[in-house]
Amino acid sequence: MNRMERKEAFRFLKKLALILFILVICDQGIGALLRHFYFTQKSGLLYRTTYAIDSTRADILVFGSSRANHHYVPQVFEDSLKLRFYNTGRDGNFILYNYAVFKAIVSRYSPRIILFDLDPSELSRDETSYERLSSLLPYCRDHWQVRDVAALKSPFEKLKLISATYPYNSLLLTVVIGNLEMNRNRKSDDNGYVPLFPEMKREQPETLESEQAPLDSSKVNALNSIVRICRIKNIRLVLVRSPVFCYCLDDAGNLLISKICSENHIEYLNLSPPTGPLSNPGLFADANHLNDRGAHAFSKIVAHQLVQHTHPVP
Repeated sequence: MNRMERKEAFRFLKKLALILFILVICDQGIGALLRHFYFTQKSGLLYRTTYAIDSTRADILVFGSSRANHHYVPQVFEDSLKLRFYNTGRDGNFILYNYAVFKAIVSRYSPRIILFDLDPSELSRDETSYERLSSLLPYCRDHWQVRDVAALKSPFEKLKLISATYPYNSLLLTVVIGNLEMNRNRKSDDNGYVPLFPEMKREQPETLESEQAPLDSSKVNALNSIVRICRIKNIRLVLVRSPVFCYCLDDAGNLLISKICSENHIEYLNLSPPTGPLSNPGLFADANHLNDRGAHAFSKIVAHQLVQHTHPVP
């Protein structure tokens, strides 16, 4: 390489270094701005997750996906048990997400009772469920418990988290709305509970056969870890299978949940078959979710079970 070529190469490297420097500064600056506004939200979906992870000290917590979020009415439990209740459920986020939130919360304090709303299908192998762990990314910086679970999203997740903007990809509009005062009235919640008001038109439940997908070892390990941590911290753990307006045949996931509960002396309330007072289709918003009237009826049943079975954690 002659002198002229060396000078050209040096100029190129200088320009490349300058571009990289500008990109890093922009990434860090924009990321800091997004982070600030993300954590200043006072209402909405993202705020509820932040409040659950960082602030709640309720005596009773429920974890789960949309069925947790829309089925458990805090006031019903508070009236029955005279204990504070918070609903940490989040639509479209399943056992791994809830495991991360659970670990972050119990590292701060020990609730008296934890209800874990778990559909057996959540334990099956499903690659899309790992994509949904992006919900956890904004919390990775401050919570190692969350970071460990979020790392399951991809082999390169820890490397991606070097970027300050990466955790907030595609969240700009949601963050803006979450900072608006009107958002409080747009979709209000009651200690995390979000009611559904439609009434389903279907009259008879369908019978659905399980796909029998293989169980996912990471998800099974997460469930076993939840059981172990609750025992260590003397937290009463109750696993619940929420009602759906269909008949689901037993699968490997449900058999495993029953086995884990039996071996560890954990209460398992399997209320999925539409029988008794919850068989009325008018209590459902759709085949998978209770409406507000159904949620009140369901919450009263679960609260009654908690009152009736007050034995200590083994």
